[in-house]
Amino acid sequence: MPNTGYLLMSISKKLRYNLNYALTDLNITIQQWSVIQQLHHFSQSSNQVAANDLATILYMDKPTISAIIKRLAAKNLIYKTKNSHDSRAFDLFLSQAGIEIYMKAVVISDSVLSQFTNQLAETEKNNLNNILQKLDREDL
Repeated sequence: MPNTGYLLMSISKKLRYNLNYALTDLNITIQQWSVIQQLHHFSQSSNQVAANDLATILYMDKPTISAIIKRLAAKNLIYKTKNSHDSRAFDLFLSQAGIEIYMKAVVISDSVLSQFTNQLAETEKNNLNNILQKLDREDL
C-alpha cells in the first residue's frame, strides 16, 4: 500500500504546479491567489483583515505575507487602510482591479480542479472533499 503522506504531498504538488501555471496569464502566483481569495472572502462577510491575520490563516510567515502584499499592492490589486484599533496595523482590501482578477482567477482555479478530479465520480469527489475537510479541522 502506498504511503498516504507521500500521496498527499505528490497530489498537492501536482495541483499547485498546474494552478500556478494556469494563473500565469493573470500575472499572479498561487500564493498571491491565496491572499486574493482570503481578501474576497473577508469582503463578502464585511469583515476586515490585517496582514498578521492572513499570515496565520494561510500558514505563512510574516516576511512572506509582507512580500506578497507588497507585490499585490504594486499591481494595484489591493489597498491598505490604517486599522482603527491598532495604529501599527493595516487592514487590507481588494481594489476594483483585484476584484476583477478574483473573478477571472476563480474560473481558472475551478477549471484546474475540475480537470484534476475529472476521473472521479461525483460521490468520490464528495467523499474526498469530506475527508479533506475533516483532516483540515484536526489540530496537528
